[in-house]
Amino acid sequence: MWTIKPHGYVVSLPDFYIDRIVKIESFDKLSDVIKSKLYSGGSIRGIEQREIKGGNATNIAYALSMLGMRCVLITAADEYGKGILENTFANLDAKLIIKNGKQGYTTSFETKQTNIMISDSGINEKFSTSMLSDEDLSIIKGANAIAITNWASNICANELIEDIFSISNGSLHFLDPADISERKDEFVLMLKRYSDLIDVLSINENEGAILAKSLGIEIDKHLALKIAKEFNIRVDLHTQTYSASSNGSYEEIVDTFKVDAKIFTGAGDVWDAADILAYLADLEASKRLLFANAAAAYYVQNVKVPKMDDVLNIIEVL
Repeated sequence: MWTIKPHGYVVSLPDFYIDRIVKIESFDKLSDVIKSKLYSGGSIRGIEQREIKGGNATNIAYALSMLGMRCVLITAADEYGKGILENTFANLDAKLIIKNGKQGYTTSFETKQTNIMISDSGINEKFSTSMLSDEDLSIIKGANAIAITNWASNICANELIEDIFSISNGSLHFLDPADISERKDEFVLMLKRYSDLIDVLSINENEGAILAKSLGIEIDKHLALKIAKEFNIRVDLHTQTYSASSNGSYEEIVDTFKVDAKIFTGAGDVWDAADILAYLADLEASKRLLFANAAAAYYVQNVKVPKMDDVLNIIEVL
């Protein structure tokens, strides 16, 4: 029987999106139907869709709260978005700090294999330290972990990393950059410059492959180890088949759970949340990865964020 008791609270920032999930059989078939309507116009019916709150920071905060971790979400939204956030977190142990601005919007096309997202970043593109009050900074300083997310969409992300991680000595500094494909060279330079401020770099399979190509590294199951050694940063890598954690000299690899995946969008955020919680519960690397894998498996199979008992039940079946 596992006993998980994380300490303190987590600050997650800065992005909030409203996500529309569009389920399709294949991109080829959708493209053909769109082409057939190109000149005549009209509706394409029978496409399953739903709208949910999104954004890496928001999803991580929500998942942490569902798992029983105290959390502070710092983000920005207009009145419509603010209402969605307040309703989403209404019954959870989370503090919302919402700055004025237009939240992002994302349309995610999902097949059985992957998802492709079309995004309007809104104010997330320019979320900077100047938007934070002295009270906000005080809350950040007192956090046991700070998650900065979606570096790729934010032109002020380097400023956030430098300013926020510099004032929060003793906390876990966790960075999830999101899709770095359009800024890969800049991202490599950022990691080299701020490696001493970042404790954990969390990346998925695609982001790992992009980094590997930029660095001239062969892609294999020891990719986390190679990237960690390159930047002297702990790298937590999550893929569909395994997850890995390495500090550059030692590596832990744990296979993922085989489940019938019904959703992909947001799975990485659930994994991140469980990973952060496990760090604050002082779990050893193999158990930490197993816990994060179980949380993500529950999410993709049940299309909802797990509570602590849901994750532990998956683990105890092993």
